[in-house]
Amino acid sequence: MAIEPLSASIVNLLSPASASAKKPEAGGVFADILQESFDTARAADTADKVSALELLSGQSDDMTGMLLDAQKAEIALNLALQIRNKVLDAYNDIIRMQV
Repeated sequence: MAIEPLSASIVNLLSPASASAKKPEAGGVFADILQESFDTARAADTADKVSALELLSGQSDDMTGMLLDAQKAEIALNLALQIRNKVLDAYNDIIRMQV
């Protein structure tokens, strides 16, 4: 039974397609996870803004699509914030360790 590191599991949750293509590098895993979560949140926010502008300008009449994009953006932002909070908690725990 092979034990997979926790960081690889988190990367798989964030982006299943790209996680299998690249292996996490030592030393940059936390930064990569945090950057990917913020990139996902930024992309979801951009899609939400585009769909809202299309609805407001009359280019689209898909109200449910706009609402779904808004929910996706909110969930992606919450995920990014939770990952950031966990990374900061881990950092603070390491700093408080006595040698």
